[in-house]
Amino acid sequence: MNPIVEEAIRFASLRHQGQVRKGSNIPYITHPYAVGMLLEADHQPPAVVAAGLLHDVVEDTDTTLEEIRQRFGPDVTRLVTAVTEPDKGASWESRKRATIERIQSLQYDEVALLVADKLHNIRSIQHDLMTDGLAVWERFNRPLRDQSWYYHELLRALQPFKETTDLIGLYESELETMFFGEVGAKEQKMTKLIESLWNGFIEEEWLQEVDSLCQTAFELHRLVTRDPSEQNGALYSRSFLIDTNSLQELPVSLLQGLKELSYRFSIRPEEMAVYMRNFIVK
Repeated sequence: MNPIVEEAIRFASLRHQGQVRKGSNIPYITHPYAVGMLLEADHQPPAVVAAGLLHDVVEDTDTTLEEIRQRFGPDVTRLVTAVTEPDKGASWESRKRATIERIQSLQYDEVALLVADKLHNIRSIQHDLMTDGLAVWERFNRPLRDQSWYYHELLRALQPFKETTDLIGLYESELETMFFGEVGAKEQKMTKLIESLWNGFIEEEWLQEVDSLCQTAFELHRLVTRDPSEQNGALYSRSFLIDTNSLQELPVSLLQGLKELSYRFSIRPEEMAVYMRNFIVK
């Protein structure tokens, strides 16, 4: 084993001692260790693997970046800095948007580190969904809808780097499996969600889907069927109705449902136009 990696294992184990993963009794060190293993499998150099092991010590312990620099050198410090949220006191939304916006300025090895972290998070959520069901989402600072937005926005921001690491492809596959049930099913399931907005939520048709998708369909149904006096207005741009002139006069509730759908899955207007056309043709 490379000496810097071995030292990182020891250091991270000591600093995360006594910490556990959210909503479980699993020692927290399993997460950075898994991130390091993903980076090793991706053939990243030892400094990147070491940074994977250390990526949370500044954020979640009393370790400082100066301490990392003295023990592990400038490369590891740069990498840890790249994935450390600078202002833990900011709102969840501000911190996540800052992470997304920062991706475009990252170096390739920093992107690999970021993706390995998020990939293992998704795999952990997937495992917990199979054992604990939708209660998993209650462990987080924001509910299912916001977590879905964040992970899909991350994927969009990562697309320009897709050729630099196989981890992004793995991340995309895990994300599709978690929210749509299988790889390559997004377009089909999006059409089904839009159809449910128009024709109504039929519970029996959704219980066969993965829990996250079933819950999403139910929450969208609840949104479009609530008291019209509670509607905030059609805030979603009608530009998604390109080439769908017959739908120019949509009820506010349906527009609100489409707006919510676009938020949850990070859908841009031109993409929504494709899903709308698929629904019309169907």
